[in-house]
Amino acid sequence: MNTTERRLQLLLRVVGITCLPAIVAVFMPYSWLVRGVKLAESGTPVKVLVSYLARLLSAFYVLLGGMMVVFSTDVRRYAGPIRLVALWSLMAVVAFVVYGAVALARGGFGWFVWFVAGDVAFGFVLAVAILFLQWRIARHDRRQALDEK
Repeated sequence: MNTTERRLQLLLRVVGITCLPAIVAVFMPYSWLVRGVKLAESGTPVKVLVSYLARLLSAFYVLLGGMMVVFSTDVRRYAGPIRLVALWSLMAVVAFVVYGAVALARGGFGWFVWFVAGDVAFGFVLAVAILFLQWRIARHDRRQALDEK
């Protein structure tokens, strides 16, 4: 395993492990959810849709974290799914820019939109880092194949 593979492995493990504690939000008491929504966007009613979306998004982060930990065990074998995660992250960034930029420009949604913007920025950096590291692995493989000929 070369240095670039180890870096990609480490990146996936660190991000994956940091996503796993979201499991708490999947099963948190309703009162915690109400308090969190009140802090994020006071006045938002916490009914079925908000509860469902909050728990579903948290479950998504747990799933993503688990997948990244598994993918980190063999970055070559899981190269395709790793790339898919990176491309999916880039698609989410584009969606946020299309739909969230207007709110940011108007100063809407309060402080929480900046939290979301930070999450999107992290997703962009993560996706670019994954794709860059995969490109370096492929470049290393091509050079090694040329050297063997």
